[in-house]
Amino acid sequence: MNQLAELKNINKKYGKKKVLHDVSLTIKEKQVIAILGENGSGKSTFLRIAAGIERPDSGQVLYAPKNLRTGYVPERFPKYLRFTPDEYLHYIGKINGISEIILKQRIPLLLRRFQLDKWSNRRINELSKGNIQKVGIIQAILQQPELLILDEPLSGLDLSAQQELLSIISELKEQKTTILLTYHESSMFEGIVDQTYYIKDGCLAEEMITEKQDMKLIEIKGLIDIDVEEWKEILYSEKREDKLLLYVSSDDSNQILTRVLTAGGSIESVNSTDFNN
Repeated sequence: MNQLAELKNINKKYGKKKVLHDVSLTIKEKQVIAILGENGSGKSTFLRIAAGIERPDSGQVLYAPKNLRTGYVPERFPKYLRFTPDEYLHYIGKINGISEIILKQRIPLLLRRFQLDKWSNRRINELSKGNIQKVGIIQAILQQPELLILDEPLSGLDLSAQQELLSIISELKEQKTTILLTYHESSMFEGIVDQTYYIKDGCLAEEMITEKQDMKLIEIKGLIDIDVEEWKEILYSEKREDKLLLYVSSDDSNQILTRVLTAGGSIESVNSTDFNN
């Protein structure tokens, strides 16, 4: 199994807070690798460094080959873009050197797979959070990357889009792509993840069984994704028919319930749930 990248002795801090401490990881082809941890543990920082978007304070990120094709999807894809999805994807494709012939084949296909074809001429800043996330995923896989990095990729996606993403990840893996990702709802990925690592106190360790938080699942009506996307206490949200499912720490549940009611939403149910970090 060929090596794609290696992170060696990575250190990163913001101000006085050390986020990553002497972190090392070898990334080989045709793997699905999960990076788990509590909110603020450094998962997103780790992914940005692996993607080459952010520099470590010390340590090295080595790619083999040096021009490794990498796709990256942040947890919150920019929603202010005034391109249409079709315009934006063509623009990104040309930047990455993809021929117009290939773009005309792949873009409509991917838009259809994520049920975005009917929104292809609507400006991205007018789309829902879930549809914006779909555009972000498509731009990352458009060039058929050798390394695909996904930060909370299921956030905001409806169930059909989540299942489509899982299918695409499996297809990419068969084509020798490696997927490096973070997530909260573990059951969606249990069948495809090859290795799981856990970040705690700035250190990276392989964990077969991750720690669990005391969590609440809150089902609400009357609000949409965009109403709650800035609520930082929400660890994960999922749209299901006319409901929003909000996963929050038990410590934050009362605050979220109050916000839902203040925003004009209604609370359908509140239940304890098993929810991996």
